[in-house]
Amino acid sequence: MDETENGRSFVGDDRVAVDSGVLANRRELALVAVERTCMPMIITDPQQPDNPIVMANTAFLDLTGYTAAEVIGKNCRFLQGPKTDPAEVDAIRAALGSEAEHFELEVLNYRRDGSTFRNQLAVSRVTNEAGELIYYFASQKDVTALHRAERLEQAEHLLLKEVDHRAMNALALVQSFVSLGDAKNPESFAAAIRGRVQALASAHRLLAESRWQHVDLSALVAGSLPAAAKRQIWTYGDPIRIQSQLVQPLALALHELTSNALRHGALSEPTGGLDVTWRNDGGCVVLEWHERCFRAIEAPMRSGVGLRMLDALATQLGAELRVDWQDGGVQVALAIPVPDEAMP
Repeated sequence: MDETENGRSFVGDDRVAVDSGVLANRRELALVAVERTCMPMIITDPQQPDNPIVMANTAFLDLTGYTAAEVIGKNCRFLQGPKTDPAEVDAIRAALGSEAEHFELEVLNYRRDGSTFRNQLAVSRVTNEAGELIYYFASQKDVTALHRAERLEQAEHLLLKEVDHRAMNALALVQSFVSLGDAKNPESFAAAIRGRVQALASAHRLLAESRWQHVDLSALVAGSLPAAAKRQIWTYGDPIRIQSQLVQPLALALHELTSNALRHGALSEPTGGLDVTWRNDGGCVVLEWHERCFRAIEAPMRSGVGLRMLDALATQLGAELRVDWQDGGVQVALAIPVPDEAMP
């Protein structure tokens, strides 16, 4: 069916079912449908300068928050804002400049109140009998909730993978200290396992408090040292954050050193002392453990389970381990590679 308005002739789609007895004027029927539909829709006139909006339905005004007077005669770019991706705008401009009868693209748009929404834009060309472009017909769909759901689904998937990874790391640590333990004495073996599990649990709490991001090294050290011997301990270091994957093995290493110091080293006597320091040394965190004893101590760690645990943990940390046995107590240095973002 041909329709004419202001000298513009356009051809209706013969595939559309229309009962002439309902509304003889097909354009009136189409206009009512556009006005009443809940789908936001506009029509623009590319024959006028800057391709202004010449019709916008109520759903479009409700979606954007603008009044009819603020919309009619304006180019659609008023919906763009600071965070609208220029690449998306370029894609729309390129599609409008093409001969495509229909295209769909997404763009970030802004409402009148400044809030944003993801707009799934569908644009069709309206041509006359000569095939000349006379209007653009565009519908909009707010797909913000869909994008949010997709992001949540992706985040949930990544979280499950991360939880699985962390659980496997923790189980690997448990397996290592169980296999390295001395099971000849069941009571001491059980006590050692309990202590190491508690050290892992304390590290886990720190990680949870930091939302499994970087953990402050001073907090990790403080949580690994016995409060009962605080008068014998001196700690100092640069402000350094430790990556989450390094926290648990480092906590276990500190636990091994502390346990040895309490049973056999500087903290086993009231006159002993312990210095724990750390520093940034060119892409490494160097943690030093210096015990000060006033009597010669033959520490079992020298050849026992503790040293094997330290070796295994240093390997997991990717760290260089140096242990120096002296009559005045054990001296340990751990050089742990860390990324630049861990440094203040």
